[in-house]
Amino acid sequence: MDSEQLYKQATAFEAKKDFASALPIYKQITSNSDDPRFFIAFGRCLQKLGHWKQSVAPLEKGIALKPHYCEGDARLFLAESYLKIGKTKQAIAQWHHVAKMKPEYPSYEAVPKEAKKMLAQYAK
Repeated sequence: MDSEQLYKQATAFEAKKDFASALPIYKQITSNSDDPRFFIAFGRCLQKLGHWKQSVAPLEKGIALKPHYCEGDARLFLAESYLKIGKTKQAIAQWHHVAKMKPEYPSYEAVPKEAKKMLAQYAK
């Protein structure tokens, strides 16, 4: 199976809330790909399993690979992981970045609004 087929298989597991089955597939496809979607999905899957610290590296990698869309969403995910592991300064930095971004597909205005809400709560 190629990476796209494996990605679809992993997302199908996630749709059924079977994150434990999706996880090794994401691990496999990120080992030989530079597609930011795979890294961001891997990080999200780790978050859904409560593996906040482990989710940071794939989310950072996905963002570094310059996703065509969802960068704001990915940065919000990363900020959430930072917050959960006690790295509030790094979370705040992500929220500042997102708050300045132009709305984009798929979440449009919801992403910068969420970042501003989190800044109001944590950046005092």
